[in-house]
Amino acid sequence: MHHGVDLPERMRPQFARIVQRATDDSGREATREELYALFRAAHLDGGPVRLASWSCYPDGPDGHRFTCTLETEDGTTGARTRGGHQGTGGAASAAFADALADGTGRAVDVLEVVGRGGLTFAECRVDGVAVWGAGEGATALEAGVRAVLSAVNGAPR
Repeated sequence: MHHGVDLPERMRPQFARIVQRATDDSGREATREELYALFRAAHLDGGPVRLASWSCYPDGPDGHRFTCTLETEDGTTGARTRGGHQGTGGAASAAFADALADGTGRAVDVLEVVGRGGLTFAECRVDGVAVWGAGEGATALEAGVRAVLSAVNGAPR
């Protein structure tokens, strides 16, 4: 993919399915710009769960505590709810996954987080299904948090 996006090898089949769905009706290949627009829409432009505010700090010698305010969208009515949640874990991403599980009612486990070319990618298991997300941010921590959130937003319901 262009625009400096180098997807992790294991993420490529997931993105290929997104591209296939988008191009099936047209019968033509997507342009570089269309591929990037599909990537942004699938991974960087939000979803039913939004992170309104957050903080993460050390909690003990080997752990982290993540506190956040999540906005969640009801899939049936479209109504949004807002609530504070917190989680703990060995890594910041695991603590965020714990907070997401509390806020969404979904089981979230972070399997891998990797930075590449200005983006961070996270493979998560959401309700038992492996799914990838991507994030960008001013810091590696912020990009990782957004990548985990992207994975949760992209997971099937």
